[in-house]
Amino acid sequence: MQGSEADALRTPVAASYARALVRAFGRTRSERDELLKGTGIQQGALDQPGAHMPVSSLVLLAANITRAHGELWPLSAAAVWSTSLQGALDVATRTAPTVADALNIGARFGSTRAPFIRNRLRRTARSIQIEIAPAVPMDGALWRAVALAVSLNVHAVYVQLLEDAIDQATLHFPWPPPAGAERLMQHYSCAVKFDAAAFAFDVPNALCVRPSPFADPELHAKAIEALEAVEKPRSDAAALVRMVESLIAARLPHRLAEEDAARLVGTSRRTLVRRLA
Repeated sequence: MQGSEADALRTPVAASYARALVRAFGRTRSERDELLKGTGIQQGALDQPGAHMPVSSLVLLAANITRAHGELWPLSAAAVWSTSLQGALDVATRTAPTVADALNIGARFGSTRAPFIRNRLRRTARSIQIEIAPAVPMDGALWRAVALAVSLNVHAVYVQLLEDAIDQATLHFPWPPPAGAERLMQHYSCAVKFDAAAFAFDVPNALCVRPSPFADPELHAKAIEALEAVEKPRSDAAALVRMVESLIAARLPHRLAEEDAARLVGTSRRTLVRRLA
């Protein structure tokens, strides 16, 4: 595994994603146990406001759901891709001066909120695109499911910004239409293209110059400040301490062994002890 992928798997991610997934698909105790199997996620951690977990745990949870419910599971988990779950990223995007500024913020900070993906802004003669790729190893079915969730969130944001012009934007998927594509299409007001070169959201230049209907310079500046604070290197000692503290709190009154803590943050016991010291 490449170093960058290993680093991404260790990156802390808000437990809110996992919480929403477990609530959507774990209606009984046995269902929750199956969802969390092998993830290292404790139910107690999901009940802690502000808790974090390694990206690796969230990816394993999404893989368990994909195996159990198929690639279209995001259609049954609206809370996972709702704009309200994106916090400062949603605020910064909506309050940006123009649609082009909103796209630029999504490309820059999208992986700050969702470190399991990487974003790249591309400008063509006719449009601006956000191209999205996995930041960690995912098999085909899992990546298609995660990409679907990401695309639904992107659509939810830009249907507000573009309003009645949303049908001029296009979502590109680099795979054939899935079985049950008719269910999928009911969730999009923009154009959808399969068998594309890459997973991307494309907005024509004529729409990119539009002012955001929610533009708010003061609120925008505060949201950017919050995102920049999170964007700072997550591998520093403070971030690691916060993650380990969350893991310890989730296990109380039981003790969290050093070996278990190291496994959950994606490193060795010796490395964890050295970095905490």
